[in-house]
Amino acid sequence: MTLSQVSSRIGAFAAASVISATLLFVAPQAHAASNAPYYKAELAQPAASKQELLRSVFVKCEGTACRAPVASTAPKNMCISIAREFGQVSSFSAGDRVFTAEEIAACNGNQKEVIAKN
Repeated sequence: MTLSQVSSRIGAFAAASVISATLLFVAPQAHAASNAPYYKAELAQPAASKQELLRSVFVKCEGTACRAPVASTAPKNMCISIAREFGQVSSFSAGDRVFTAEEIAACNGNQKEVIAKN
């Protein structure tokens, strides 16, 4: 092996190390940032349960406020799931989208249907 081949291999190794170190430290921080509340619900009554796994994410409730990070589910389905698990929803948002009174009524209407069937 010539000196130029050794130098290029050392350079490639150094570059790969820098990229690996960057991914090792930056990727977890990006993931942690995505755990910020995305779904926000206000309940009509304080929740009896503090935390439940709904739609593959933990929904945490303190008093009447429920929060959850983004999930791979439609906001409507998350609203319905929160209403079923924690009780009547009085307001709901998913990111910048705020549900209308009709959408919230639909969430709570589906919750009442499930209770009636049980």
